Amino acid sequence: MGPRLKFLLFTLIVLGLPALLMGASEPRFDDLGKLALILSPGLAGLALNRGLGHRDEPLRWRGLGTAFAVSLAITCAALAVSLAARAAHLGGSPLPAPAAALGGTLLTSVLEELGWAGGGLALALKAFGRRAGVLVLGLVWATWHLGPAFLKVGLFPDLETAPPAMLGAFVLGCLAYRELLTRLVEGSRSWIAAAIAHSAANVALTVFVWLGGVVQGEPGQWPLFPAPGGLVFIGLVGFAIGALARRRRAAATPLPDAGPA
Repeated sequence: MGPRLKFLLFTLIVLGLPALLMGASEPRFDDLGKLALILSPGLAGLALNRGLGHRDEPLRWRGLGTAFAVSLAITCAALAVSLAARAAHLGGSPLPAPAAALGGTLLTSVLEELGWAGGGLALALKAFGRRAGVLVLGLVWATWHLGPAFLKVGLFPDLETAPPAMLGAFVLGCLAYRELLTRLVEGSRSWIAAAIAHSAANVALTVFVWLGGVVQGEPGQWPLFPAPGGLVFIGLVGFAIGALARRRRAAATPLPDAGPA
C-alpha cells in the first residue's frame, strides 16, 4: 500500500468511524463513538505506520521542557488577554470533580497526540512531504473536532454554538498549532513533546474552569477565545513558531572563523 493510500485510510478511519457511531439513531452508540474518536488516531496511526515517527533517533530531553514551557506560556498569555478584555472572568460554578476532570484532560491529550503527532504525522510526511504533510494533517485534525461539534454530542460545546467566523478561525488555529506541535516534535525527536504541550494547554484551561472561570461570556467576544478559534491565540502561536524558527537558524549557523591569533 502506497503512502498516500495509507494516509487516506487513516483519514477515513479517524473521521468516518466516530461520525458513523455518534450519528447513529441509537443513543447507546454515542459513548462508543466518543471512545472511537479518542482512540482511533493512535490505533490507526500505529497500525498503518507500523510504529511511531523518530523511533530510531535519540530523545532530546531539553526539547520536552521547551514544549511544556512554550505551550503553557501561549495558553496563559491568551487567557490573560481574555481576562483583561473581560471576555473571560471568574465567578462561575467550579468543577464538581476536579481530579477526574484533570485526569481525563491529561489522558485524552496524550492519546490524541499519540495518533496525530505519532503515527499520523509520520504517515502525512511520507505521503506529502514536510510542508504539505503538516498542512493536510492540520486540516484533518480540525475536521476531527468539527464532526462532533456538527453532530452536537457535547464534546466541544464552544464549537457547537460558535459563529461561522469563529469556526473559520478555529481551522486556522488548528493549522497553526499543528505546525507548532510538529516543530516541537522535531526539536525533541519524539511525539511526547506534542503530548506534553497539548496537555499543558488543556490542563491550564481546565484549572481555570476548576477555579470558577468562565470563557467566552459574550458571542461577539470570540476573537479573544484563549484556544484555537481565538485570534489572540493564533497570533501567539505564530509568534512562537517564528521564535523557534529563528532559534533553529541561529543554532545551524556556524560561528565565523576568527583566523589565527
